[in-house]
Amino acid sequence: MTTLPSVLIGEDVFFEHDAHAYVDLGGKQRMSVTQAIKIAGLIDYSMVPANVLENAAARGRLVHQACAIIDRGLDLADYEVPDICQPYIEAYQKFAWEMRFVPDPAWIECPMIVELFGHRVGMTPDAVGVIDGVPVVVERKATSAAHPSWAIQTAGYALGLRAAGVQIRRRIAVQLMPTGTYRVHESLNPGDFETFADAYRIAAWKLAHNLASLA
Repeated sequence: MTTLPSVLIGEDVFFEHDAHAYVDLGGKQRMSVTQAIKIAGLIDYSMVPANVLENAAARGRLVHQACAIIDRGLDLADYEVPDICQPYIEAYQKFAWEMRFVPDPAWIECPMIVELFGHRVGMTPDAVGVIDGVPVVVERKATSAAHPSWAIQTAGYALGLRAAGVQIRRRIAVQLMPTGTYRVHESLNPGDFETFADAYRIAAWKLAHNLASLA
């Protein structure tokens, strides 16, 4: 029997964006960082009306796509971007300029499946690069309210990137505001890594006992 590699990156990962599904070379779907955090109960949007969530998700996808284009060094003027997204994009550009964030185009929105604590974990970090020469993972959040789970999410990404050979030293969630401004949420608590591991194990346990699903 062929052993699957411990790290799959880019084209070796089938990632279905709409279903947020990560499928490895063996054809098996793997739970992602964000799915684990949700299943473990660290985030819960069940009280938010469905139409509000759908609109926010649609806007967020467009903002992410636009920011990824910028991070890859491409000209955003070649693309049609809805006006509603412009303030968030301007906020990200301000963040990159003022924080001196230099993205690595090879690691922008790059899907991965890595082996962590006995599980194969799917993830797509938003952006990887350096700030003042220090390797950093950046998570973009086009939302008006910050959430403590962002620290756990970036911890999962940092662990995955380290498994792939990228030695992340800083973890940042940049909150992009509709006013064209931004807020930096840097996670410094080393306990976030163990919290993520615990969350992933709890989510895996719930899946194994049919108490949750990846659908």
